[in-house]
Amino acid sequence: MGKAKDERKQKIMMYLNETKFASLGELVEFLHYSDATVKRDLIELENEEQIRRTRGGAVLIDSEKVDAAYLTKVGNYVNDEEKRRIAERAVTYIEDDMTIFVDSSSTALHLIPYLKKIHGLRVVTNSVLTAALLSEHTAAEVTIVGGTVTNKKFTVNSVTAVNQLRTYHFDLALLSCRGYDEEKGATENTEGEAVFKQVLKDCTEKIILMVLESKRNKVYFYKSLLPEDIDIVI
Repeated sequence: MGKAKDERKQKIMMYLNETKFASLGELVEFLHYSDATVKRDLIELENEEQIRRTRGGAVLIDSEKVDAAYLTKVGNYVNDEEKRRIAERAVTYIEDDMTIFVDSSSTALHLIPYLKKIHGLRVVTNSVLTAALLSEHTAAEVTIVGGTVTNKKFTVNSVTAVNQLRTYHFDLALLSCRGYDEEKGATENTEGEAVFKQVLKDCTEKIILMVLESKRNKVYFYKSLLPEDIDIVI
């Protein structure tokens, strides 16, 4: 029994060394053991200070590079299977040597494990979390737009950031929204988010909107992207 547990823990560490974070469901599927067994293994690995458990999964600790508390915050964003599936579809539109914009959504964080396989990529984002993880785990050239960070959201939507966007040209923008309606398009509950996306549509060749089922058929106060502005809805 002890040998089997040690082998599972080694496999978990091998998996996390590759992906840096994983949901409990992913690890259960990978190991072919029960939720309860994998949870016990994760508790032991956390006690050994090799990982940090998050809501729904675990993140790898690299004590030389990343603060554990910071990774825990990130891990709380990246434990959703629906978002992972959306990211898997979205990344099929990204090619080598592209310049892309990735927004500050938690769905966008799920793109990161796939982007490390793409060469010559330049990524611009308005997310502090996304920029840090892209820099850590991919070879992409990463730019974060400047300005004031929104409290507790790790996001930059300031006038400075909007003006900076106007100087760029993107092959592709991967965006989320607060609500999406097939007739009205994408909408937001803050003016900053809406204006940010309105500027992006004027400097981007192709816009991909990543929409969770919970956000479909919902309309909020601020219009961001009309249906004709959106090239692909995932």
